[in-house]
Amino acid sequence: MHKTTTLLLTLAVLLGILAVHPSSASAACTPLPTTRGTVTSTVTAPASGTYRVWSRIKTADVTKNSFYLQVDDTTCNVAVAANGITANTWTWVDYQAATTTNKLDVALTAGAHTLIMAGKDDNVELDRIILTQDTTCIPTGTGDNCAYPPDTTPPTVAITAPTTNTSLTGTTTVAVTATDDVAVAKVEVYVDGVLKVTDTASPYTYVLDPAAYTIGIHTMTAKAYDVAGNSASSSTVSFNVPDTAKPTVSISSPVAGATVSGTIVVAAQATDNVAVTKVEFYVDAVLKATDTTSTYSTSIDTTAVADGAHSLTAKAYDAAGNNLTSVAVSVTVDNVPNVTPDTTPPVVLLTAPTNASTVSGTINLVATASDASGIKQVQFYVDDQLKTTDTVAPYSASLDTTLLSNANHTFKAVATDNSPNANSATSSIISSTVTNIIYLAEDINKSGKVDLPDFSLLATDFNRSGLAIITPRADIDGDGTVSLADFSRLAAKFGQ
Repeated sequence: MHKTTTLLLTLAVLLGILAVHPSSASAACTPLPTTRGTVTSTVTAPASGTYRVWSRIKTADVTKNSFYLQVDDTTCNVAVAANGITANTWTWVDYQAATTTNKLDVALTAGAHTLIMAGKDDNVELDRIILTQDTTCIPTGTGDNCAYPPDTTPPTVAITAPTTNTSLTGTTTVAVTATDDVAVAKVEVYVDGVLKVTDTASPYTYVLDPAAYTIGIHTMTAKAYDVAGNSASSSTVSFNVPDTAKPTVSISSPVAGATVSGTIVVAAQATDNVAVTKVEFYVDAVLKATDTTSTYSTSIDTTAVADGAHSLTAKAYDAAGNNLTSVAVSVTVDNVPNVTPDTTPPVVLLTAPTNASTVSGTINLVATASDASGIKQVQFYVDDQLKTTDTVAPYSASLDTTLLSNANHTFKAVATDNSPNANSATSSIISSTVTNIIYLAEDINKSGKVDLPDFSLLATDFNRSGLAIITPRADIDGDGTVSLADFSRLAAKFGQ
């Protein structure tokens, strides 16, 4: 006996329900039946001699427990039988013709041999065949114990992508190669020592999303297993999840629109998902100072620039070099010496409507305003609510009093000058009574009566909708279309 010579054939087939395959048996053997399927495999005997054939089978019906085996043209139509096995249990058998003492031994020469398996009984599962010259070995489990010497050679495995020290900013496919002298059973991928995926089919991959990992360096390894349980780990591959988030930054002082002079303090607020390393301060896009310590601020001498409007910005950086520039803050520099600030408010008068008047419909609000530094704007208020602003003289505004209640209402104007102090003044308050005729919605022409002219206007716009309506009031119910519903409402109010 040569204990070193063992052949292990992994089949994983279900005989009896397979599709029919052509047999490659020699004419010296009677062809095997094909009604329940056939499977053909090739094995290579490393040495000449007698080999015992073990088959691992399983069946749900213990009365149907055999299959046909043919080896080349020397062992023909052997019924490999598993007499007395337990149902639904993988069982190793080494006998034929339902006789446990009738061992299935075949003589093989060194070289390749053809094995043909054919279904004899329905639903007999066959997943492994062992041909061994060690007749004392009884296979257990998957039969690896009868492989002598056992398979102790681990697979080889390597991560081929990404390469080590790569910075990953988007979803990346991790590619792994693995080989074995018998077969690779599975490949595992670990990130920072944590199992992420198990892949049982080549090509072995793992889709890595850097967003799921913290910023910084991480490690990956792959571990491959063969069918005998041998395993090997790849070399470690490092990858970097870079910081791509920009800081946030804004100027907190001075506020937009401020008038400044002399030396001022410009302050900024800046934050980052990791840390802000520095903030730069710019005047009219020219770098003036850099601060690396929170809170971020700098002193700027405004006498170094001309009086007038200037733009202040701040630019924040993080350790990864990400940066962001703040929204610009516009300030007015006023360093003209011996200039007395303008503190005189404008003169403003509301000339229309007049006090104690009665108004209706659409009226004009009119005001006069003057100031040595000029008028920036005049605002019109009704009942202390701002209605509109006018920046060009003569200052006026149109007001639809039908939007107000029929009652006494107050009117005033507020004027603001162009001085840096933005002086303002309020006119005397005018009180006027709003008296508007309340028309029926069906009184389209607002004549005070629902009559034939209203029907004529509705007829002109009948079936029109949206912008196509010439007289919007013809859409009495306000549904956007002049329709029979509007006609019905007008007819119901006719004569009123």
